[in-house]
Amino acid sequence: MTEPFVRHEQESIVWIEPWMNGDRKIIAGFTTKEGGVSLPPYDSNNLGFHVEDNPMHVLNNRQLLAEAISAPLDRWVLAEQVHGSKVHIAEQNDNGKGSHSMDTAIPDADGLVTMEKDLICAALFADCVPLFFADRKKGIIAISHAGWKGTVNKIAQQTIKSMTKLSADPADIEVVIGPSICSSCYEVNDQVIQHIAPDYQECYEGADGQYQLDLKQLNQQILIEAGVLPAHIHTTSYCTSHDNLFFSHRRDKHPTGRMIGFIGLA
Repeated sequence: MTEPFVRHEQESIVWIEPWMNGDRKIIAGFTTKEGGVSLPPYDSNNLGFHVEDNPMHVLNNRQLLAEAISAPLDRWVLAEQVHGSKVHIAEQNDNGKGSHSMDTAIPDADGLVTMEKDLICAALFADCVPLFFADRKKGIIAISHAGWKGTVNKIAQQTIKSMTKLSADPADIEVVIGPSICSSCYEVNDQVIQHIAPDYQECYEGADGQYQLDLKQLNQQILIEAGVLPAHIHTTSYCTSHDNLFFSHRRDKHPTGRMIGFIGLA
């Protein structure tokens, strides 16, 4: 797999197409900021309720996405996303949580794992790293939201551990690292760098309180340590800050919209 995401002309989604083929079909992708009904500064496909956009516009955008992937919102589940490392195993009774309102989202979690068919696990992003997981042999999937805090607290590793609780084998797990801010766009200071263990120094460069941090590379190293084979990790070239196809919290400042990453077993 080279670039894991494919965008078809005028679509508001980039798809992980290689996972959509084969005996065990997985629906997985990431939205762009185009194709919705939200007004500036959220134009147009904002999918986050928490950014002061008109809630009806957000719900309309989510319904358009649900129609595009033939998965009604009542079958979606989203987490609260607190920049932590907690992962929730989603079951049938989680149907619809977080899909129509933030109030019903899975609390205190940034990752979702499931082996339920026709259940869409989703998460919101605007520079943080989306991690998509699939053990296609066992039919176990996951998505996690990895900002710098979640990354250094190894939500990638915690997601692998949660998948193994459902019988996944780390050697069989494939991971796609999705559209997020690249190292050249992501300058951080000592307050962030002090949380990064010495083993990961190659994931950033700089000095004197100004560093360029590569969150994609950092997550990749953590995944390998968790038992994922390097050949099973596929990293996008998309940067949410460079590519105007996406919202970017760093580039756009406040306010701006949010994209959704989604994954489900068909």
